[in-house]
Amino acid sequence: MNQVLVALHALHEVDAAIIQAERLYRSLDTGAKEKEEYEHARAAHDQEAAILRHAEANKLDAELELKTVEEKKRDHEAKLYAGRGMSPKELDAMQHEVESLGRRRASLDGRILELMETSDQQARVVADLAATMERAQTEFATKSEAYTAEARRLRTAMARLQRARTERAVDVAPGLLKRYDVIRTAKHGIGLARIVESRCTACNTSLPKNTVVAVRETDAILTCDSCGRLLCIVPDHPH
Repeated sequence: MNQVLVALHALHEVDAAIIQAERLYRSLDTGAKEKEEYEHARAAHDQEAAILRHAEANKLDAELELKTVEEKKRDHEAKLYAGRGMSPKELDAMQHEVESLGRRRASLDGRILELMETSDQQARVVADLAATMERAQTEFATKSEAYTAEARRLRTAMARLQRARTERAVDVAPGLLKRYDVIRTAKHGIGLARIVESRCTACNTSLPKNTVVAVRETDAILTCDSCGRLLCIVPDHPH
């Protein structure tokens, strides 16, 4: 391999590693799906929990009203049975009021039973949704933690690679480095291509024999006629 390209090839390998790390970083699963499912489950739970609170509040109101009605009915019955100082008209009105309070009490008893059933059913719905929400939250937390850990690892790796690139770039002749960087910018980050079996590994184009010979046996710095990348030959590609 042309010794002028040795340092450039070392730099190219770092650049390729950086590209791979950046690609992995961009492809990381952030847990967006799990977050959406958790937020949906939470919204459903909160909505049904609000309905449950409303039902329980209605039941409490009905129970308080029932207590008031019962106290009032007992008070009226006591006055009615005593009958002291009351005219027949007043006694008749009191009797009607007691009967009305009795009907109201019966209505409230039925209403409270209905609200109890509704609250019990709604409580089961809320409990199921709470379990669903908890599972979704756990899945989101797990995915989020995994993303955070892997993102941190990749950022650390990319920072290390950037330092390595800076160090290796010093060993490349300035003119060649500039030429390489121009090509790299235009070619999705890859400015150098190996020749393997007379083909450019970047675009898989078959190269002319004289080009392969020149790269192998001279100090010529050539580019692929098809993709425009600089060419090099590495007999044993290091891992």
